[in-house]
Amino acid sequence: MNKNISIAMIPLLAGCTEIPNDTTLEQAFYSAAQSSKASTILTVDNFAKVSGYKKRDQYIAEVSYDIRFISSQQNHTISKDARASGLGLHMLSIDYGQYKVGDISSNQQQVIFIKTHAGWRVKA
Repeated sequence: MNKNISIAMIPLLAGCTEIPNDTTLEQAFYSAAQSSKASTILTVDNFAKVSGYKKRDQYIAEVSYDIRFISSQQNHTISKDARASGLGLHMLSIDYGQYKVGDISSNQQQVIFIKTHAGWRVKA
């Protein structure tokens, strides 16, 4: 009897420990990058998950990626709206200085992913 109960609980426990695979994380990361205001200025390439762990309904991942600028800083004026946005031109110029088309910056940071009804997404 106990053996049957243990076997029956395996699918339940597996659902509780669901973590996104690397491909899912990569797709969610690229989707967030493409939908940001910065997508007209840069692209994200070479995504890789370095490490990660599940914490409640979130997955915290250390990721590495390259930013490739597809526009030069001098082609843009920095408005108050851009300064206020998370990936605004002002923030890019603070982080990367003067950037020009073709410049590449390698980055590594912690990113929080959340499980939604539509799948895993980057937490805004």
